[in-house]
Amino acid sequence: MPDSRCRPATLLLTCALLAVGAAHARDLRAGLPPIVFVSRTPAAGADAGQVPGLGPHGTFVRGSGTLLERARDGRVRALVARGRLLDVADPEVSPDGQRVAFAGIEGAGARWRIWVVERAGGEPRCVTCDEPAADTLGDDADPCWWGDTLMFVSTRAGGRALYDATPVTQVWLRTPSGALSQLTHEPNGVLDPCVDARARRLVFARWWFNPWVSERARGLTREHARALTPDSVNVWQVVSAALVQDALRVPALAGMRLAAGGVVPRRRGMGVQPALVPGGGLLAVSARNTGLAPRPGPLSLQHYAAPPSAGQRLAGAAIGDDTGDPYTENANLAAPAACAPATLPDGRILLALDPGGRGDFGLWVLSPDGEQREQLFDEQGTLELDPAVVRARHVPRARPMKGRINLIRHSAIAPFTYLDTDVFAGNGAPVRRSDARLHIYKLVSADSVEQLHDVPVPRSGRVEVELPADTPLFEQLTDPNGRALMSAHGPAQVRGFNMGAAGTTARCNGCHLGHSARPPR
Repeated sequence: MPDSRCRPATLLLTCALLAVGAAHARDLRAGLPPIVFVSRTPAAGADAGQVPGLGPHGTFVRGSGTLLERARDGRVRALVARGRLLDVADPEVSPDGQRVAFAGIEGAGARWRIWVVERAGGEPRCVTCDEPAADTLGDDADPCWWGDTLMFVSTRAGGRALYDATPVTQVWLRTPSGALSQLTHEPNGVLDPCVDARARRLVFARWWFNPWVSERARGLTREHARALTPDSVNVWQVVSAALVQDALRVPALAGMRLAAGGVVPRRRGMGVQPALVPGGGLLAVSARNTGLAPRPGPLSLQHYAAPPSAGQRLAGAAIGDDTGDPYTENANLAAPAACAPATLPDGRILLALDPGGRGDFGLWVLSPDGEQREQLFDEQGTLELDPAVVRARHVPRARPMKGRINLIRHSAIAPFTYLDTDVFAGNGAPVRRSDARLHIYKLVSADSVEQLHDVPVPRSGRVEVELPADTPLFEQLTDPNGRALMSAHGPAQVRGFNMGAAGTTARCNGCHLGHSARPPR
């Protein structure tokens, strides 16, 4: 029989531990600003297994949803009357804190469009419904603000992904006057744009996939049995790009480089739904299926330092790089899942978290190191997703913030310049030689590519050539007989597609797997 004299001490210790836990909970949730988010029904039918708003197949999932705001005191209210729109996604609060842009769909027969609503109240207004392409089958999603200018992704440009014929999303820009411009020309799709105010660059995720690989003898092939190596790349990666403008004031993206990951194990180098971290680095969502198609599988929230770097898991599934790795949370039990991160100035993280792996996401707050977490809101039977922070910026509504975009003038009809200062630079690069060739290919259609150039490469490794702007291109470094040279990471061939804006210079250093790593300064 236990000594009853121990019970008071045990009780005191238990109470002390509970008090410490309660203090941590109060600290983690203390001082939170207003948070805008969506509450949506789970994907059903053919879309079952998709996370609404995530990846090429989840972005345009249709169900029902409501746009909500959690106030500082924890009370939750609807920003758009329930039932006014059929479904909602991807809220983003304007820099002045007074408006919310979001993706919404009015009815079963409508298309996803970008809407804006005042936080103070009022009727939401559609800002992409009256565009010339609004009567097409295109859909819009993922809005983000650059001053008073809106960036968003849309399928209105047409095209089908080379991997599985998914409608291709491109980044578009809409000025306050309503002018619309297409910014990206990716063959597989882009998602989740956000603005890096520190570097004045646009950050987004792109689908990195190229069905053409280096053939054993020479040239390219799409047949696995004839490939120089069986390795292939099918991964979403986070990149950043500068915004430029031509003489006719047509915006485009240039200076693209990798923003997270790199030549690292790919499940710790991929990313979608990027969010900038105060002080440097970024958060992104990683998945067991790095291409996210047809379904993403287990999800993990990763913190990335400057590329190339492997991500550090903060929440969600522990995903091994080897698909047969048994030492992961998702091997025998349902893995937790994390997505849709947003950061606070003090480093705390808002996210959608499904801790039990049952497909029920709620709104949570996470400590910067991922060690502590607290639930903020979770309605039974719905998914709480896409938190967006209302920043504490006091900008008078009569004087809205203007889009301070770093624009570079260039000729509207000029090509761009591709400059690799040394293709043989860097650890693991092909052995330096004086008779190498650089073959540059252009995507013509989903079934064909065309060789544009066969450029001799000197021993110095410097290559400079003019190429068509806003066109999917990739390069292959070969010997004089056309056989791909080998690097430590496989054949020296871009595994996806790159492009440049007219009149700009795309600089790189080394020979990568197509990951546009930042060149040395």
